[in-house]
Amino acid sequence: MLKKISFAVVIGIVITIFFAQYDCWTHKKIVALLQKIAQESLNGDLICSVQSVSFFTPSLILYDVEMKSFKEGDWSWKCKKCEIACSWFQLFYKGVMDQYVVIEGFECNSRVQDFCFSIQPHIMAMMQKSFLPFAVELKSVVFKNARGSFFYDDRCNVLTSFLFNSSSLKIGNDIKTMMSVMDGTITCNEKNYIEKIAADVSITTQFINDIFDIKVHVAGSLMVPQMGKQGECYITGGWNSDRGRFSVRNAYNSLMIDPIIITEDELCVNTRFPLSYAVQCVANNLTDDVAGKVHCSAKINRHFPYKIDGHLIVEDSIINKRHIADVIKIIFGYEHDDWKVKLSANRSNQEFKGIGHWNVATEKGELIIKNVTDCMIKSLPYWCIKPNGFCVQALLDHDKIMGTYEAVITNTLSGGIHSSSGKFSLIHALLGMQGFIDKNNYSLEAEVYPQIALRHCMYQDEEDKKLIELQATENKKQVEGFVSFNFIRLLINNLFHYDVQGEGNLGVVASFSPDDIIADFALHEATIRLPQTYNFIDGFHARCIYNITNSIGVLENAFLSLYTGKMSCLRATAYWDDTGSLIFAHAPLIIDSCLFNIKKDLFAIISGNFLFSKGLLLPARVDGHIIIDKAQLKENLFSGIIQKQLLSYTNSAVSPFNIPLQGNFTIETKLPIIVDTGFLQTNAQVNLRLKKDSDDPIMTGVIALHAGTLNFPYKPLYISKGMITFSPEELCNPSIELFARNKIKKYDVFLQIDGSLLNHQISLDANPQLSEEQIVGLLLVGAEENSLNSMMPALIVQNLKNFIFSNNQSHFFDKYFKPLLGSLNINLVPSFTDQTGRGGLRGALEITLDDRWRAVIQKNFSLTEDTKFELEFLLSDDITLRAIRDERRDLGGEVEMRWKF
Repeated sequence: MLKKISFAVVIGIVITIFFAQYDCWTHKKIVALLQKIAQESLNGDLICSVQSVSFFTPSLILYDVEMKSFKEGDWSWKCKKCEIACSWFQLFYKGVMDQYVVIEGFECNSRVQDFCFSIQPHIMAMMQKSFLPFAVELKSVVFKNARGSFFYDDRCNVLTSFLFNSSSLKIGNDIKTMMSVMDGTITCNEKNYIEKIAADVSITTQFINDIFDIKVHVAGSLMVPQMGKQGECYITGGWNSDRGRFSVRNAYNSLMIDPIIITEDELCVNTRFPLSYAVQCVANNLTDDVAGKVHCSAKINRHFPYKIDGHLIVEDSIINKRHIADVIKIIFGYEHDDWKVKLSANRSNQEFKGIGHWNVATEKGELIIKNVTDCMIKSLPYWCIKPNGFCVQALLDHDKIMGTYEAVITNTLSGGIHSSSGKFSLIHALLGMQGFIDKNNYSLEAEVYPQIALRHCMYQDEEDKKLIELQATENKKQVEGFVSFNFIRLLINNLFHYDVQGEGNLGVVASFSPDDIIADFALHEATIRLPQTYNFIDGFHARCIYNITNSIGVLENAFLSLYTGKMSCLRATAYWDDTGSLIFAHAPLIIDSCLFNIKKDLFAIISGNFLFSKGLLLPARVDGHIIIDKAQLKENLFSGIIQKQLLSYTNSAVSPFNIPLQGNFTIETKLPIIVDTGFLQTNAQVNLRLKKDSDDPIMTGVIALHAGTLNFPYKPLYISKGMITFSPEELCNPSIELFARNKIKKYDVFLQIDGSLLNHQISLDANPQLSEEQIVGLLLVGAEENSLNSMMPALIVQNLKNFIFSNNQSHFFDKYFKPLLGSLNINLVPSFTDQTGRGGLRGALEITLDDRWRAVIQKNFSLTEDTKFELEFLLSDDITLRAIRDERRDLGGEVEMRWKF
């Protein structure tokens, strides 16, 4: 009977236990028990539901499990399903119940502080403690479709998230885990910096004397989106107890974080990456505007208070295709909330140095930068900043930057010095500056983010007269204002030592975008005198477009009106490289009827076209065709000084501001040039070609004289042929050919010049035959006899070369001949030759009435009866009639006839 009762009791208990497995009350009690354990031992609140429970084959299946830390936001985890299985046999056999856990749809979130996971104590408690009245040993844990998310420091908002599947198995005292990580990402401020993390992780954990020990080995890949096509990287490394070493690098070795060494005391990181990667991490977009290489090494002390030491080196930094520096080096340190930095920047043997500090707690800091060597500006080759001539001091206060600056720039050629000083501020992406440039003051206000936009600009001289004023429009899409010509004149004079006089304002309407600057210019109420000419500018308008991204400049519809003439350019284009050097240009210029003069010597109306060009691998050059519509030259065309002056002006036009240029010009006249001097009057037809491929130009062509006269005092010579020929071999020594003649009294006088400007021969001839001295006397005073007149021509003939080739003949005549000639054509002709055998001083008085009548009175001053009268009439070029009354008072006559055979 007892056996039956016992059996019935057992059967009843078994049936009760069996049905209790499915009873809601049992499930609630299990949940309540688990929640109590979680609160008392696991420092968290548990929410779950029991799907099933088995007491015969001990197992428990929970669903919608969620557990949160008592400290909100510290850690939490949840899963869709958690299955726990045990074995009564192992409990009865070993006294310890084995436990097997399978978790599906697991999601874990934990904060990371001081290099430690906040959830770590919770996990350690779950693994170490038994929450049942008998011993339990965890044998395996399997995670399916799990996700882990970890927050690093709220100020940085760094989040690491990844999917994983894992299987953990206890072997002896070790728990070995194989984990497969997929689709991992690391974000900062909701921007992805690492994505597509995929890795195989092997983890071995154990407790040695209640001390948790872990060994990890990882191998996998990840994607760095800011690296573009080179963003695929590989990660390897391992962790053993409290030490680890890891390596991250891409296939091109352009991105390397190797090694990452973690010890019990410190974290050491050595990395190398492109500068564009760092910029793109900040901007979070791909760009080719930044280039350079960065090397960084840092050592972080893991014990509180934390201490960081390291250095960062940037090599060959380029921004917007412009070379910024060869090397930038920053040495940094952190301790007690203070960052301290020392920096230096080198570029083409030019160096800047600076120091700074920043307090994390107060969010305040300071930065000072100075130059320690001479610093040159490539676009201004003759200007430099002497050592310590540039200084910037910036104060940082939260999100505000304020400071002062000083700069002194010196011209290496002239020794001129210009200085600037002032203060600046940067508040909420709004830049403000005010200060002085020499004695002039300025103010500036502009937005610098998300794009540069000028709001206001003012530049005034020491008398508060506005030189520049620009103001943004109401919609802030354009800037309007003007630039005074006084400022332009000062700028040109300081940079190029070229003084351009005038007055007026240059109106400006400009718009800015991230890629382009578009500006329209127009000259208002202007009168600008061009240097070395009497012409002046009275109007100008043009449109300029500059593409910032590609460094392309375009000038459209440029029109320049002059008092006499106009110039225009429909479209000019220029490209610059990343160093600011011109690599391509195409700029055509059309000139229409412009007045041009060289002092008071040459006045000309010219037209033509010019083309300034620069090829990709070719030097800059200017080509053109100049047409002289009409011109007048007031100096001697044969003068070497005048020719050199004309050549120097032409050469300066080919190479303005001493800039080396190549060139090819054709110069020709539409109407002959009128040459009008005191000695030479003629018309000159010009056909020249000027070519400049090196330092010295080459000129070829001819200047042909059409008729004209050589104006000697007595009678002119008429030019029948004149030619100046330029050859490539001798630029300043052209060959000269000149032939002139005239009928003077009864003589045919000829003048011929052959040779070159520096080596020529002048020959004089007459028919009937005369000596050169007699011919010169005939040209100067109209007398050919051997008299005192023959002595003066003998002296003058030695200087005839200088006379003909002088550049100031009117001055020559005024100085040497006008005092001798007087206003009347009456000549006293003394003679020391005794032709009659009767001694004494003989003299003659010659009176010329016109080209045909001439009278001579001869007298022997020792014998009063000897007086001779002679009257001559030129009947034609070949027949001369002469009436004579000699000393004996006898009358006679002569007829002189000339024949040519």
